[in-house]
Amino acid sequence: MPRVSAEVEGDGPPVIIARFAPWLIAAGAFVLYALIAILRYERRESMSWDLGIFTEAVRDYAHFQAPMVAIRGERMDLLGDHWHPILMLLGPFFRVFPTPVTLLVAQSLLLALAAVPLTRTAIDFLGRYQGYAIGTAYGLSWGVVQAANFDFHEVAFAVPAIAFSLCAYIRRDYRRTILWALPLLFVKEDLALLVPIIIAIVLVRARFSGRIVTQGAVLVSGVALGVLTTSLLVKVVIPHFNPNGVYEYWNEGGCLNPQLHTGLGKLVTCVPRQFMNGIGVKERTVLMTLLPVAFVALRSPLVLLAVPALVARFVNVMPSYWGTDFHYSVVPMVVVFAAAIHGLILIKESRERAAEAAADDLKAAGDDDGRPQTWLRTIGDAQLRHGAVVMLGIAVALTQSFPLNDLWQHETWFPSARAKAIKRAEALVPSGVTVETTVAMLPALAARTDALWIGNSNIVVPPDYEAFDIDRSGWAGEPSALDFVLARHPGYDYQQVFADPADNVYVFKRTD
Repeated sequence: MPRVSAEVEGDGPPVIIARFAPWLIAAGAFVLYALIAILRYERRESMSWDLGIFTEAVRDYAHFQAPMVAIRGERMDLLGDHWHPILMLLGPFFRVFPTPVTLLVAQSLLLALAAVPLTRTAIDFLGRYQGYAIGTAYGLSWGVVQAANFDFHEVAFAVPAIAFSLCAYIRRDYRRTILWALPLLFVKEDLALLVPIIIAIVLVRARFSGRIVTQGAVLVSGVALGVLTTSLLVKVVIPHFNPNGVYEYWNEGGCLNPQLHTGLGKLVTCVPRQFMNGIGVKERTVLMTLLPVAFVALRSPLVLLAVPALVARFVNVMPSYWGTDFHYSVVPMVVVFAAAIHGLILIKESRERAAEAAADDLKAAGDDDGRPQTWLRTIGDAQLRHGAVVMLGIAVALTQSFPLNDLWQHETWFPSARAKAIKRAEALVPSGVTVETTVAMLPALAARTDALWIGNSNIVVPPDYEAFDIDRSGWAGEPSALDFVLARHPGYDYQQVFADPADNVYVFKRTD
């Protein structure tokens, strides 16, 4: 087992500070994430329909019902969209606090919680100050901040699970490594891929040390079992819950879509072509993923666990997956931070072994340990001495380009006239009705109504209410907001309940 740093042994004040530091860093990160998320919600600036979708799903779980989410589609059980039964854990909290803010606070807590094992492991094996720097760098890292800024997503549950699992692996606590990885089976179908792979790397290290061929076979088997697990979820489990009996995201895989029957030969040619499409954006994403850890993660084999998530995004034909926006980089981010800590530990152990060997051979102490000072070794020495501080410096610098910088802006803290108009409109929609609405109003209304997204064209039964910001409604130039509503639901009458023409916010009630 790696040796604990001497400076954190004992019972003095520094040790007490080091004991609580991981929780203090996590608490600070939680406050930042919650501020970003809640202030965005108060400004009614949702970036997608996700917060509304998950609010409606968790509301159903809170009342012991299946997550039937009309926002996603009529008769849509959300387990037929993606596999995320872990959302049930939020049900009791939503029952007490029935608001989208509950989801945002939970997500902020989950993202921040990963700082605890990362900081603790870094302190224990690298020293207090390096541990503080690495933990803080994680808390400020752009990939995590982007996830906190993006409404809500189930992947937040994976972040602490991965952090605790990989830090347990670094400590050679293999039982906890596997136990912490198991929840990934219930977070999302693509994350289930990681569970057999993590089990495989545990077996390779614990049971087959030094047996290269066996290690390779075990790792290949782990990857194959992971692919099989994900395939079972997308081909059997999710279609079982889907009203159309299908997995609805095959089209995003381009030629990976089994309905195209492309054949193995065409797959060999078209998959690399899809991967290379937009390669500049994808290269930047890889660089930006490694930059917060000053590329130290490349020193650890754990960095390979970030590859499946990146490859899945880069093969996808949707350009929105390729860059650094939204929440897509949070899983690779927590992996590279764990890998960076492991990489520094491996460098430290290598230097200690070299020093011991030099002492045994009665060679000079210090830098001259009898081994040639290669360029790679020189870089390793620099990473060991300064890597943690560099990580912190990079994290602080990048806050100027990512959402943490918004906290310095006056408009972040004070909702606009448009946001105030939207809130007044929401208040006029009674609880328990059906309402068709736009993205900005979806979360608040989904918490207490049967909400529908106005962008869906397959709404069969006209809703009781229409509440929308006409600028984001798909308005096709009808003479008035009422004409727009009547055109959407011909043969039904609606009466205006609220209008704010200055901000183009309206509410209509069905009267027939």
